[in-house]
Amino acid sequence: MKGRFHHGSDKWLHINQVIRDQKIGILALQETHLSKLEENSINQIFQDRLHLPNARGVAIVINKQLTNWKGVQTFELIPGRAVLAKLPWHKDACLNVLNIYAPNDSSTNAEFWELLLMKMEMNPKPDILLGDFNLVEDALDRLPPHADARRATEALAKLKMALNLVDGWRMENPDSTAFTFSQSRAQGGAQSRIDRIYLKRDALIFSKEWHIEPSGIHTDHQLVSARISDHRMPYVGKGRWSLPLFILKDQEVSEEIVSLGRILQQKINQGQHLQPRSETDNPQTAFKSFKDAVISTCRRAAKEAIPKIQRKMNTIKSNLKTVLNDKSLSEEERQHTGFELQEQLDQLQMIRHNKTRDNLAAKIRLENRKDSKDEGYDN
Repeated sequence: MKGRFHHGSDKWLHINQVIRDQKIGILALQETHLSKLEENSINQIFQDRLHLPNARGVAIVINKQLTNWKGVQTFELIPGRAVLAKLPWHKDACLNVLNIYAPNDSSTNAEFWELLLMKMEMNPKPDILLGDFNLVEDALDRLPPHADARRATEALAKLKMALNLVDGWRMENPDSTAFTFSQSRAQGGAQSRIDRIYLKRDALIFSKEWHIEPSGIHTDHQLVSARISDHRMPYVGKGRWSLPLFILKDQEVSEEIVSLGRILQQKINQGQHLQPRSETDNPQTAFKSFKDAVISTCRRAAKEAIPKIQRKMNTIKSNLKTVLNDKSLSEEERQHTGFELQEQLDQLQMIRHNKTRDNLAAKIRLENRKDSKDEGYDN
């Protein structure tokens, strides 16, 4: 976060929006730099959605509307660097989430993992370990590629082994390249995947939707996310496709559906008087063909209705993935082009984020104005 404010704007207003818009249940933040008074103030301001149990340097933010926050216990393992939250999950089970912000210096970084391993002997073991590691385990996770200090990587490996943790994104993307942090252009534009989420090895099969994406907030880090389920919960798939409600307001789609309906009615009427009924030619098969045609029409319209900014972001994401994983390009070309594309993506996400804020603010103003007029009329 690098503190609470950016050019006078309170970042917690934007964090609240990101949690709401992206339906995030638990958010781990680093470099919060909040006093106890500020922590209490934030809990009061966002009392309907956010619960912030500890925010001295690292913070675990809980979305009250999605996550069971009552009875949460926190353990400050290393002040300002590591905090563990024990959350009531399903039935009598708890979920232990450890948020860390490791030192940047390699020797101090190694000592941090060694100290954290010692702390594990006296505290709950984490099911999830996440945060800013300021370290990569593989040269593949840096551009330009290079290995990090051996003592630090070995100390982290020892901690992972003791806790039986694996890097979820890397397990899901064993041969891909993506980065979560970029230096500024003046600093050289080096990139790395220092922000990661580790989880228990046996919980990996119950995780999905591993993403690295811009947050829309002023920061030089990407938002790393995943959806993790309790192994005792029943499998829930995507469900049946349903018609997007906004399509019902599309006049062209409505007219096309009506036209398809007329054709269906004519076919059924003709079949009743002229053609004998068969297994392949009857009102039921005709109605199924009609439904398939309507679904196809609505799906096409829904794709075309994707906002222009989202289509542009999707194109840049695809290009960024291609560039970073194109081994025919030189390291310098991948670094330069990747930096440019990531910068474009960050800017577009910020524009979309702020546009959502502006639209919501306008909606609230209109509703307040309407309420004022209604009250005046009643009086």
